[in-house]
Amino acid sequence: MDKRFWSTEETEAFVGFMEEFIVDATRPDCGQFKNATFEKLALKIIQTFPNCTLTAKHCKNKHKRMKEKYQYAADMLVKH
Repeated sequence: MDKRFWSTEETEAFVGFMEEFIVDATRPDCGQFKNATFEKLALKIIQTFPNCTLTAKHCKNKHKRMKEKYQYAADMLVKH
C-alpha cells in the first residue's frame, strides 16, 4: 500500500497552495482540478519541503480525503 502520512506543515502548505490555485482559476468549469494542477501542487510542496517525497497522486488523494471530511462536517452542521 502506498499510504503517506502528512505532517501538519505539509498539510497547511497543501491547503494554502490549493487556495492559490482556486484564486488563479486553474479549475475547469465543472469545478474539478486537472491532473496537471496536482502535478504543480506536488512540485510546489517539494520545493517548500526539499526532503519531501510527495507525488501528484498523493496530492490528489489528500484533496479527495479532505473534501470528504469537509463535506461530512458541512452536512452535520446543516442537519443541526
